[in-house]
Amino acid sequence: MTRRWLDACVASALVAIAIGAFVLDVALMRAMTDQLRMNDFGKFYYSARAFLDGRDMYAPNPATSPGFNEAPDLQFLNMNPPHFHLLILPLAAMRPDRAVLLWIGFSIAALVASLLIIAHELDLRWTPIRALAVASGSLIFAATQSFFVTGQLSLLLLLATTLCWIAARHGRWTAAAVWLGVCTSIKPFFLIFLPYFLLTRRLRAGAAVVATALVAVVAGLLTFGSAAYRAWYGALGQSGTWAWTVMNASVNGLFRRTFDAQPIASPIVVSPLIASSWIVIAAVIVGVTLVLTIRDRSPSAVDSAFALLLVAAQLVSPLGWIYYLWLPAGPIAALAARPGLTRALRRSRVGTAAVLLAAVGLAWPMPFLLAFQPHRWATVFIASIYFWATLATWVSLLVARGETPCTPAFPAAARGSE
Repeated sequence: MTRRWLDACVASALVAIAIGAFVLDVALMRAMTDQLRMNDFGKFYYSARAFLDGRDMYAPNPATSPGFNEAPDLQFLNMNPPHFHLLILPLAAMRPDRAVLLWIGFSIAALVASLLIIAHELDLRWTPIRALAVASGSLIFAATQSFFVTGQLSLLLLLATTLCWIAARHGRWTAAAVWLGVCTSIKPFFLIFLPYFLLTRRLRAGAAVVATALVAVVAGLLTFGSAAYRAWYGALGQSGTWAWTVMNASVNGLFRRTFDAQPIASPIVVSPLIASSWIVIAAVIVGVTLVLTIRDRSPSAVDSAFALLLVAAQLVSPLGWIYYLWLPAGPIAALAARPGLTRALRRSRVGTAAVLLAAVGLAWPMPFLLAFQPHRWATVFIASIYFWATLATWVSLLVARGETPCTPAFPAAARGSE
């Protein structure tokens, strides 16, 4: 009876969380479609429409103006490469409302497929409580909130990243590299895997990443032409002007909000020199991540490497948007499913604090990110809570890695290209 009562309480709490998070996500989606002119998906859509109409794909369009009263001329231009829009061209022939609904539907299907694939790979048994926990956690997750307010491609990337991780887990490194090459051609932060491949002597996999990315670019050149790539390169130059946005969970995002003038929050002090020093901390994070991943000889080395590299990529990217934190879901789930991990994290004060901070930060509602503004310390701790949660996730992975027993040496297959 006690167990049934406890299960009923847990289930009720999870249902309440799921309902509240669902209402929030729907509100964010309505804001994306009605107020923000489809936001990031709108950038993709209108760029593809511009190509079909023979115009500049990367010129300002109805979705590129964020509408800040403090900066009315600011434009958030489309920064995705031309070949990415091969996915959008079929939608560009539709009405905007129909196109965005299809895009959201495809993305949710990719999320569900990814979660089912992860569960199958880890041989996880679905119980009612576990299904409710996954549903409520997915809905309240900050990466999901940010997807619904932007319409980004993060959930499609999640499916590709999950298939890549599974291929690597089974020693199919060339297949994994092909998936990585596709992702890298669209999002350069995946390049963090190249030094990992080189340092672990997976040279064939590294070559496959580069070759696949080049194939994608050639397909884009043949379809959109070199002028589109020149325009895209020009659009990339304005990225630094809006690194301060609250969804940027990178070190650069923290420093731009805290030490640079911007239209949404109060900085501690305006100092371009301090703001630009973020690159030093980013280099340390990359160095620590690569050293630990290439030295890892544990049975869960692949899971740990993918989790650490993907989270580190978000921290060190100039624009580490929070919606990309869905990408390491598979490897993090694999690490969390290891026997004894929970007890190991509890024994570590740092690990316990990091897990709690990550849990709070990654469930923080987006409408409350600018609470208590204008206030300097609110900028550091509340407007930047997604950075602190991402950093805490990275620290948790470091602690979890330290609790994994090591084997004497790399297996021969793990060292090689396959």
